[in-house]
Amino acid sequence: MTIPVLIIINLLAGASVAFGAKVQIRNLQRPVFYNRYYSSLMLLEVLILLPVGAYFCGFYPDWSWMYLIDTQQMPFALSAMAIVAYPVAATMGYLVGYFSARGNSDWVTLMFMAFLFLGIVGIFIVSEDKILFLGTFKQYHQNVGLEPISSTTLLFSIILCWAGLIPCWGYLFYRLFREGHLLSAAKV
Repeated sequence: MTIPVLIIINLLAGASVAFGAKVQIRNLQRPVFYNRYYSSLMLLEVLILLPVGAYFCGFYPDWSWMYLIDTQQMPFALSAMAIVAYPVAATMGYLVGYFSARGNSDWVTLMFMAFLFLGIVGIFIVSEDKILFLGTFKQYHQNVGLEPISSTTLLFSIILCWAGLIPCWGYLFYRLFREGHLLSAAKV
């Protein structure tokens, strides 16, 4: 997964965790970052999303940067900053969902997540040639020697990452949503 797509996915992960825990967040007496919902988001980041981002940045750097930057000339710190941007983006998404839940305006989080989905679709439409082919920065800009990702190990890596991410993210959302449903049923 490319860096722009992973940043949007992290924003989406943060917003969806807060949306799943909206009932619990409305009743929180603790500060925004001192609750188990934010902690569970950071656990998802540390165990799944950060390693995925580091893997793609390390093994497929030019593709990961969508051929926008020549990674041979780029300092390592730039890739490190991109990886650090993932939990920051997740935190920003969580804050949107958190304050939306506290303000009793769930539509803000839903609209935010809808725009993020549109952003991912837009990236795939605009950058199809950058995502579906693997090569170096020079190969891409000279349009020679690019391989379709289906003939490389990159496609298997993407499938493997999604196979790990979707169940973990889905289970986290389900648990938080179910807990909120049980909490609201107990109040009635």
